Amino acid sequence: MEAMIFVGLDSVSQIRYRRMDHHLLTAMVERWSPQTNTFRLPVGEMSITLQDDSMILGIQIDGPAFVGHPVVSSSRRWLSWPYCCDDLLGQHPDPDVLYHDPFNPRITTKFRMGQAHAQTCVPLRWLRWIFWRDSYIDLYEMDFWRHVRAYILFLLGCHLLPETSGSEIHLQYLPLMEDIAIFRTYSLGGAVLAHLYRELSEATRPKRANIAGCIHLLQIWAWEHLHVGRPQLHVPFPVQLDGLSVGIR
Repeated sequence: MEAMIFVGLDSVSQIRYRRMDHHLLTAMVERWSPQTNTFRLPVGEMSITLQDDSMILGIQIDGPAFVGHPVVSSSRRWLSWPYCCDDLLGQHPDPDVLYHDPFNPRITTKFRMGQAHAQTCVPLRWLRWIFWRDSYIDLYEMDFWRHVRAYILFLLGCHLLPETSGSEIHLQYLPLMEDIAIFRTYSLGGAVLAHLYRELSEATRPKRANIAGCIHLLQIWAWEHLHVGRPQLHVPFPVQLDGLSVGIR
């Protein structure tokens, strides 16, 4: 938890499964305008802002842009993405290895890096299986920060920057975590919001049947601002809510 506080993802790491209101989300997509990046409502136009991003998710919204740079080629830092994985995570998915589920050892499978020959993605389930531990206090410092990078990748792929497949995460973000002290300065909130804008616009296309992006942000925002189908917040007394982001209350 201390590591998540250090990188500014303590609120995101506490997000729990929340049932999605598919009717509400569908209605929001139907009212999204790709031309203005706003929801066209009977009362006017509204949109999710960086302030909403910060208050709901508790992530940083100022600082350098969270954008990957070309780091993989014969003339760059790493020859290929598996080499990048080996350097920053300590290993990469090997299609010749049979992996065991740490939560149920009877379940086994093989993992491979996604996006065909480019091998630019890693499976989220591989990250969960390989880097999950009961305790991390016995790790050497290098291994500890490798586990932190893996967990951040998992959070990005599951909650903040998920793609439509929902099963893997692009490795373009991994080099940005090489120096964790620098990673914490990036405007992660800006990347999350831009990604959600793009996915909302893609979801308005007739042939698109699903939506990706930070759906947690979209649903909490709708509950906070529109009050449609909003569940009642049951807070046991006494409890300290000051300092908690809206999304984990």
